[in-house]
Amino acid sequence: MNEQQHEIFRETVLRAFKSAQGCGLSLVTLDVTLRTCGFKRFEPEAVEMEVQYFIDKGFVAEVAKSHSLGNRIWRITAAGVDDLEKRGL
Repeated sequence: MNEQQHEIFRETVLRAFKSAQGCGLSLVTLDVTLRTCGFKRFEPEAVEMEVQYFIDKGFVAEVAKSHSLGNRIWRITAAGVDDLEKRGL
């Protein structure tokens, strides 16, 4: 991916989290969403790296679960929503 494609990829990840605001997303669901949006050439590790990037920025947080702990999900935070809205996305 070139720099512009990576930026669009990253924005798509965050927008996917915003669209699933009420329930959160797993890595598998996020992977399917990205492929549905036209991204075909990326490794699963790329998705994990973007989730970690957004965690580090405070834009995404892990959802605490009482069951199926191995199937992690994340949700967008207020900071993530604010960032998208500030940029008109």
